[in-house]
Amino acid sequence: MTNIQTTLVLGMTADGKITPVDQKAPRISFPADSLHLQYQASLADLFLIGAQTIRMEGVTFILDNPELSAARKVRDQSAQPITCVISRSLNIPANLPFFTQEVERWIFTTRASLEQSSNTAILSKQAELIDVGETDIDWEKAYNFMAKRGIRKVVALGGGSLTASLMDAGRIDDWWLSIWPAIYGGKQAPTPVEGEGFLPKNAPLLELIETRQVGNEFFLHYRILKELPDGVKKKFYSPS
Repeated sequence: MTNIQTTLVLGMTADGKITPVDQKAPRISFPADSLHLQYQASLADLFLIGAQTIRMEGVTFILDNPELSAARKVRDQSAQPITCVISRSLNIPANLPFFTQEVERWIFTTRASLEQSSNTAILSKQAELIDVGETDIDWEKAYNFMAKRGIRKVVALGGGSLTASLMDAGRIDDWWLSIWPAIYGGKQAPTPVEGEGFLPKNAPLLELIETRQVGNEFFLHYRILKELPDGVKKKFYSPS
């Protein structure tokens, strides 16, 4: 394992949704969460963003706080973190505004996609395409690549499939979860962790290390437990 610190930063509604059912619908802006996201993101050398998220949003997150930018300069970090999109298929429209933003762009993908995708040639002119697995993302290979490029702090910004993949690979160290004072509902609305899910015996466990409340917005900071604390055992029951 590399010594790269990975923090997951996600917000969700009080009923556990990260977007409404119509993912292109205008969003509510929550001021405390916006400031919180700016600060947490400002610490990153690199953002990890899922391909579905970049397709939906069209752009990557941009730091625009002068004080936080000045702090990055003192730490000898670039003006903006690198944005690394995770795409097994390279199914990313080349005309997204993301490709004109003033950021360094990487795309972690598979060798199969690099060899077979019709997008390879055009995307290679707009981002650095990096093979990190034959047909699926190999996170050990991805993290070794980042370490060789000098990355020490990663902030994962979702969505749910990326989060599930990183959780399954044991790559998340801590998680800042913002609770928005809103209800989106919807059976098909995305949640913070998608994927195939975890059986209870394999479920990642969390340690709550910090809480904050700003008005109606709530922030939870968890550490991902790599092993159970002394004296703690997982107990299971069968639902009736």
